[in-house]
Amino acid sequence: MKNVFLIILLLSVSNLTTYWYSTEIKSILTQSEKLIISEIQLETNCELMNEAFMVVDLTSEKRVSFNSSTAYIQTFKGNFLQIQMNPKFSDVTSNFKPHAAKKKMVIEIDCNVSNKLKNTLDSLRNTFKN
Repeated sequence: MKNVFLIILLLSVSNLTTYWYSTEIKSILTQSEKLIISEIQLETNCELMNEAFMVVDLTSEKRVSFNSSTAYIQTFKGNFLQIQMNPKFSDVTSNFKPHAAKKKMVIEIDCNVSNKLKNTLDSLRNTFKN
């Protein structure tokens, strides 16, 4: 009999607590749906100017170019953002790692390490040789 009373008491307390804190619980569970303006700082040792790159929101497919080394894009927190080559360079391909969107981000591209990026830069050089 004590066990039944204890279980009923625990269920009642947990239900009341859930009800009282339901807005806080909901905000935690839906946190990824917050609209933000993400500031992306691009750090690169590439020979290309930063304007050759752009930020793409992979969910909404919004594209924003870099102004100097900074880009601002309106997105939802947690959407994946990826650095891509500007479409002006149509003969160049790239495949950079996507990053989850935050309000302030620093994305580094190391041209000395990546073979794919080396191939991208070689392709870009060959495009402008003509």
